Amino acid sequence: KIASFMKNRIAFLLAALFLMLAKPAFSQDNLCESGFMPFKEGTYFELTHYDKKGKPASISKEKITGIEEIDGGFKATVDLETTDEKGKTLTKGSFGMECKNGTIYMDMSSLMNPQSMAGMKDMEMEVSGSALEIPRDLEPGSSLPDGTMTMKASTGGMTLMTLNFNVTNRKVEGRESVTTPSGTYDCIKVTSDTEMKAIIKKKFKTATWFSKGFGMVKTENYDDKGNVESSSMLTKFEQ
Repeated sequence: KIASFMKNRIAFLLAALFLMLAKPAFSQDNLCESGFMPFKEGTYFELTHYDKKGKPASISKEKITGIEEIDGGFKATVDLETTDEKGKTLTKGSFGMECKNGTIYMDMSSLMNPQSMAGMKDMEMEVSGSALEIPRDLEPGSSLPDGTMTMKASTGGMTLMTLNFNVTNRKVEGRESVTTPSGTYDCIKVTSDTEMKAIIKKKFKTATWFSKGFGMVKTENYDDKGNVESSSMLTKFEQ
């Protein structure tokens, strides 16, 4: 009886230890999936990019192909194919998203204009900088951390261009309902100042609407007069 009791006791303790170890990962995974970017393997979505006249210019086709556990959270690998409005492939590649304690950290290269990236598809790219943070709870009136990126394009070991990309003055403006060809979404609107510097420097203002579990539903870039210079919209979502 004592031996049987000890076996049952050990089995109970091992089960309890397993649950203690498993619980943080399960909880973290739930926080990631309910954040402001989709964080579930197999999720597929399309963002259509428009020019200043509102005409389709390109389409970003993105699919989360894998999620792995990393120190303090999880990392998602996103395959990306960009096509022109007629379906011709402009670029192909992948980028990463990390999630720690419910906050998403986005690779800033994923925010670059697909048409400008198409001109560098045959070059060697070296990217450095900080990820763009998207907390799980975006409260109207709050401010978000800046994001920076430096991208060096080279060929044969020779640097041809260095691009600096800075996103600053990020503010949570409020809640809005946004309708796109893929549906109607409850969103949080975030505004920011964006600066791109290569041969010349360009500044513009950006507004992005995020929806929990769906990610970026709509983005608008404005010139210094407040006119829409370009925009993007979530036009397809599958999970």
